[in-house]
Amino acid sequence: MDSKAQPEKSPDTVAFQDKFTREFMVSSKKVKEGYYLFKSKTGGFTMWFPKDAKINREWYEKRDEYFESSVIAGVRERENIIYNIDMVYENSPITDDIDTNLFLLSSSAYANYDGEYTKIKADRSTIYFAKNEQHISVDNKKDIVYQFFAYIKSNHSHQAVWFIYGVSCIDADRGCHIDVDKEEEKAKMLMKSIEFHD
Repeated sequence: MDSKAQPEKSPDTVAFQDKFTREFMVSSKKVKEGYYLFKSKTGGFTMWFPKDAKINREWYEKRDEYFESSVIAGVRERENIIYNIDMVYENSPITDDIDTNLFLLSSSAYANYDGEYTKIKADRSTIYFAKNEQHISVDNKKDIVYQFFAYIKSNHSHQAVWFIYGVSCIDADRGCHIDVDKEEEKAKMLMKSIEFHD
């Protein structure tokens, strides 16, 4: 049989081997080394998706075409690093009230932030960016979670995404080296990769 007639084989990555996550992948073609294109089930936006991450099916929620919430978890075993991305998409006039939405984001248990946001202008959206760190203790093990978060608002529609990227050691006892500047760059790259489809 001609090998060209064989169905396309899914990449051997967490994003494609997880059945639920695979449903969101536009193509097995990389958009950048280590990243594929994700498309939301509402059809409202696309973004770059890390190859070593998957979407938690139990925490996924969608309401018609105006609301979608997902939790993405990724592990970098060799570095002893775990990261999570919490995203909430909305398409509603309430997204236009920037101050209220920034207040809600800051007040959320995820961000727990009291400070200003940096405004980053992209072609078709505006990113309101901030960061912090949370010192946590689980089973008497102390750890630090570094968080980078943003309210990403379309410049041309009522669409917006809450985006929270948190990174920490898998095993705090073993410790790990988290390059905070590098993780911030990754978070911003993912935020900027979000494209709204009006």
